[in-house]
Amino acid sequence: MAELQKDPITRSDFLGFGVMGAIVGAILTIPPVAFVLSPIIKTDVLGESDVGTGWVEVGPVSKVPAEEPTHFVVSFPIQQVYGTKAVENPNVQDPNEKFTLRNAIWLSWKAPIKEQGRQGSNGDIIGKPERPKILDQKSSGFTESERKEIMSKLNVLSNSCAHLGCPVRWNEEKQLYLCPCHGGLYDINGGWVGGPPPRGMYRYTDAEVREDGKLYVKHKFNIEPGLNKQHPYVV
Repeated sequence: MAELQKDPITRSDFLGFGVMGAIVGAILTIPPVAFVLSPIIKTDVLGESDVGTGWVEVGPVSKVPAEEPTHFVVSFPIQQVYGTKAVENPNVQDPNEKFTLRNAIWLSWKAPIKEQGRQGSNGDIIGKPERPKILDQKSSGFTESERKEIMSKLNVLSNSCAHLGCPVRWNEEKQLYLCPCHGGLYDINGGWVGGPPPRGMYRYTDAEVREDGKLYVKHKFNIEPGLNKQHPYVV
């Protein structure tokens, strides 16, 4: 009787080839996956941002009137993690020219809260804004205590609506910030008054007035929701 031919590949050899194939597959797969997920890892996991973290000049606080907000446009330097400057801004001829993110910042003087609203510090009944009296005497050369007093009374608010990010505008007749996209309403302190926004306006957390009388900010906000269940749009 003819002897059966033996399989040249043993079970251990088969498993070894399987492990080797898995290693080779991982080596070929990890680099492109890491490339695609790199921006997500940097922004969501590591907390990094494309926007520069340095101080940016806003403008002189003496230009902010007593009872009306005013806005300033600032440019934050930005370097996207997705690619080169040619991809970010193909119209730039000079490779050394900075790519920037333009933001509008609303400045106003805080109005005293007479009665707390249903969202805590949002939707309040408020009085008239209180402009620091020191600004009637000078516009620069402030001492440290004067700068602290000014900052304690200053609202530094983002122009983006807390609903879907549309730029808000000040409505002089209603004395409210109005979002033209979906009708969000905010008081002069940035507190929620009505409409679909789930909270008040975003507030810059890193802001300071310096001796030259100008406000400087970093691109950082208070993004915590801070709501209670009485808000009609909270499910």
